Amino acid sequence: MSAQPREKVPILLVDDQPEGLMALEATLAPLGQQLVTARSGREALRHLLHQDFAVVLLDVVMPEMDGFETAQLIREREKSRNTPILFLTALSRGEVPEFRAYAVGAVDYLLKPYEPDILRSKVSVFVDLFRKTEMLRRQAEALREAERREHERELAEARQRLEVERSRWREELLRKEMETGRNQQRWLEAVLAALPSPLALLEPGTGHILFSNRAAQELADGALLFREARRLHSDLVFTDAEGKALPDEALPAPRAARGELLSGLPVEWRRGERRGGALAFSTRLPPMHGRPETVLLALLDVTALQVTERNLQRAVRVRDDFLSMASHELRTPLTSLKVHIQGALRAALRRGEEPVPVAQHVAKLETLEQNVSRLAHLVDSLLDISRIKAGRLDFELAEVDLAAVVREVASRFGEEASRAGCPLTVRADNPVVGKWDRNRVDQVVTNLLTNALKYGAGAPVELSVREEAAHALLEVRDQGIGIREQDRHRIFERFERAVPHDNYSGFGLGLWIVHEIVTGLGGSVTVESHPGQGASFRVQLPWTREPQATEWRKAAQG
Repeated sequence: MSAQPREKVPILLVDDQPEGLMALEATLAPLGQQLVTARSGREALRHLLHQDFAVVLLDVVMPEMDGFETAQLIREREKSRNTPILFLTALSRGEVPEFRAYAVGAVDYLLKPYEPDILRSKVSVFVDLFRKTEMLRRQAEALREAERREHERELAEARQRLEVERSRWREELLRKEMETGRNQQRWLEAVLAALPSPLALLEPGTGHILFSNRAAQELADGALLFREARRLHSDLVFTDAEGKALPDEALPAPRAARGELLSGLPVEWRRGERRGGALAFSTRLPPMHGRPETVLLALLDVTALQVTERNLQRAVRVRDDFLSMASHELRTPLTSLKVHIQGALRAALRRGEEPVPVAQHVAKLETLEQNVSRLAHLVDSLLDISRIKAGRLDFELAEVDLAAVVREVASRFGEEASRAGCPLTVRADNPVVGKWDRNRVDQVVTNLLTNALKYGAGAPVELSVREEAAHALLEVRDQGIGIREQDRHRIFERFERAVPHDNYSGFGLGLWIVHEIVTGLGGSVTVESHPGQGASFRVQLPWTREPQATEWRKAAQG
């Protein structure tokens, strides 16, 4: 490794005499340094403005500006304040010049002619000092540069770490905001999903379902919104309010997706026995919160209202039918009473004081008694309605022989059975004793026997009573017109009848009262029948179960 050549050190030589400068150059040339010459103090100052020197060899006696003035100006300048100045002069040694030289900062004061070796030796010292100073300056600069670079590196690393931390913080903040947004969206979706009102969000144009809550998915088995559900339930029929069948494109969702604003559009559907209805409302939501334009479809399920409306209509119809039947049923015996009373009056007027035959009185009184009994029975049935609905039909429980009750009722209806042409057969030879309400049990047997004679079509009617393991069994069988299957489930309802009122009289209350009494006693009543093959009513009464009045009232009121 070869040593790098040493940089030459600048030395400023100042003398107004060319011979002096040449002598200095010749003397210092062996040092191999950069020798810069100046012929005046001003020229020397110009060199110092542009360059630093290891030492200034300054002549004292010069025109315009002597060496002392030049040295004074060199010292006043900050950059050259510490530059060594070595005075050279031909003046004789004396205290005043030498004192002024050191006063302006000279490091030495030499007289001409000077000893070359001594001068080179002195200059060499300053050259070495300059080199060392320059080396220290450069080392200091290098150190400062290294420190600056290290500081910049540390600062850059700190900025990088800060930027990384900021990025991580921004990512965490964004993640939290996104998570909060997702949670908020999930919460809103959960709230919308739990709403009982059917809601759906649609894509404008295509009608694609973006969101639908549970109520909307369950409405009409989802077929009102989803085309796939309509394909799955091909027997599902949609209609408008007038019952006209609606094609797919006329349903609320496609119409709303096409841009129609629906305001209570009615749509109904039926599938077998199931029916339903809804009112459709729609609106367009403009783009907002990063969401594109969306169609909001709200469906108001009015199925329950339609059921209530149908029940109310049915109740009104039943009420009107009942009022018509009640008027007819009450008017018939009243008319008969009025006719017989008027006939008796006319007969009495014709005969004057002549007595009327007893047999004629008896026949008319029997007719009157029958009509009064019929009116009393009708009134009792009407009173039972209010008692049962109010839960005031309490039972007076005591030991009762059901067989004896059946025989007594059959005996009471003997003449009526004869008029109806229905021979009565009673199979109740052995006592069947339980803890019941005798009057209510009598009412049950009476109503069932009345029903059998009314619809018995002149055929035999059979009553039987027997004991079974857990209950007593009463059976009333006729061979009359029978009951259709679709009517058997409703004949135990209030005001329900299996035949038109024009053909058979009655309120439609007898079997309902039977059902309520038997149920109140903890038993059950069933019927087996086929059209044209008669009917068999079976009543099961438990032996020991006492009816709970409150329970019975609750069941009756429900």
